[in-house]
Amino acid sequence: MGNEKKINSQIINFVDDNTKELVSAYRVFQKKDGSNLVFYPVPKNANSSFKKLFVELLEIDEKFIFLDDEVPMIKKQQYDKNIIDDKNWLWSFLPPKPKFVELPNSLNAFKLAVVRDPVERFISAYNNRVLWHQDNEFQNLSIKGVISNLKQKNFKNQHFLPQTFFLGHNPDYFTKISIMPSLDGMVNYICNFFEKNIQLKSLQTNHSANPISFKDIEPFVNDLKIIYSEDYNFIKSIKSNII
Repeated sequence: MGNEKKINSQIINFVDDNTKELVSAYRVFQKKDGSNLVFYPVPKNANSSFKKLFVELLEIDEKFIFLDDEVPMIKKQQYDKNIIDDKNWLWSFLPPKPKFVELPNSLNAFKLAVVRDPVERFISAYNNRVLWHQDNEFQNLSIKGVISNLKQKNFKNQHFLPQTFFLGHNPDYFTKISIMPSLDGMVNYICNFFEKNIQLKSLQTNHSANPISFKDIEPFVNDLKIIYSEDYNFIKSIKSNII
């Protein structure tokens, strides 16, 4: 019996009681023994890599397509040419950029998260989203220009949102947390749940021909520490659930 029969998955939506608008959504992986697993995705925290891992573990990876490391999003027409009727974009497998919501206790889920040093995450986001993909949001902005927007709390490019937007402020809420670049423990934990052994692939790694480095943002490190102060507090508060 294949794992796709042992483990099912479904999207659960959270709606505002008053406005009835969608607040957040997560994919829940469900075993027949009643145990559940939820991975809380955070942009630029190996997000695409874990999406790829999950579709491989479910043995449905042939239904998804990923071109982001070959074609930048600014060349969207090339994406459209590669649309195949029976395939979906890999980014769609986990609900994109979900605002943190606590799961009901009745779900009885293992809750997983990956965190990253905020400065390293900013470098990755700038290289991948501004220089490579040339997202409409922050397109052609300098490092100083992006940071100026973030200081004014303009996070229209949501890849730069604080990690606490996606994870909340209490690391004890999670069953297990990994701190990048150490992801082996998280991968093993997930694979054990699925009763399979698959290696994590590195995706969304194209950082343009001239990526920035720490040296380029060194003059702005103090600004980033202020912008992402809650992320630093979250990471410092992680205790026994680190994996």
